[in-house]
Amino acid sequence: MLRSSRIAHMGEGNSVTRPSVTVVIPCYNYARYLSDAVGSVTSQEGVDLNVVIVDDASTDNSVEVAESIVARDPRVRLVRHESNRGHVETSNEALSLATGEYVVKLDADDLLTPGSIARSTALMERCPDMVLCYGFPLRFQGDPPTEYAMKARSWTIWPGSEWIERVLRGGHNVIMQPEVLLRRDAVQATDGYRPQLRWAEDYNLWLRLATIGSVGRINGATQGLYRVHNKSFQRSVDDIELTDLRARIAAVDLFLQECATALANPVHTRGIALSALAREARLQAATLMAEGSSERARVYDEIAKELDSRSGVPPVHSLSANRTILGKVYRDILGRFRWRRWRRYGI
Repeated sequence: MLRSSRIAHMGEGNSVTRPSVTVVIPCYNYARYLSDAVGSVTSQEGVDLNVVIVDDASTDNSVEVAESIVARDPRVRLVRHESNRGHVETSNEALSLATGEYVVKLDADDLLTPGSIARSTALMERCPDMVLCYGFPLRFQGDPPTEYAMKARSWTIWPGSEWIERVLRGGHNVIMQPEVLLRRDAVQATDGYRPQLRWAEDYNLWLRLATIGSVGRINGATQGLYRVHNKSFQRSVDDIELTDLRARIAAVDLFLQECATALANPVHTRGIALSALAREARLQAATLMAEGSSERARVYDEIAKELDSRSGVPPVHSLSANRTILGKVYRDILGRFRWRRWRRYGI
């Protein structure tokens, strides 16, 4: 139960004014998905929308698809790169082109759900100090789902410092991306994504944003549709789990380095963050040992030792890291519990 967070039950009423929102869509070789992504944006109601597509020198027919969309809808603008600049640079450029009070960064293979922007802006309009608002993202493969929850049951609002501690204690990025709405002024204040982070750069941004304002969540409704496919950026590496863990460590390290003065107790926060990541490394090592992958498990063991030494916190060896069948059973239960908690509370 989220005891220290404020949970406000809400209706589905619209704001008195129509908030202005820019949706930026970086695109690289996603012609087959682009029309659906843009369509999920332009069909949003209750807000004043404009869309910026930034094509990063695609080699498929993404530009042709984008140009046909622009010709049909004056709210959509296309920016083209002559040479490929990379996803972080392209995303930062896209964010810099936003003109609305609020901004959504939507990957070209993902979609918004009907009403998602209106639900998020309704909360943001009532909370001027809120820097980001998110909700539940539904993962899918193949054709986009057509049935999902569309009614919000409540809002959750965390002070930024509380949200940071909860997320760091969990050791994971809790936001996928299509489900998040950002206050543009806050994004500008934090200078967007850090180019030295090529993975988990969004995780780092969420943490930095939360140092300057509160964080909100729409509970109950599905706020975005996250597409899982073999050509996604996340699938471009050989070892997703190891790449992701190392990226989370880099993202957290940079956050702790840059934002130490914004934290009430940076030593305490550092201990929480690094010990949680060490715990996750030990959990993965135990999983690999149970699968017979002892060499890969040793890599995670070394990462855990290094994180423990830097955290200043004595390592906690929980049952989840046990390498017997009992540990496997516990990890399965823990995984289901974590998913259900994240699904319901977003943390």
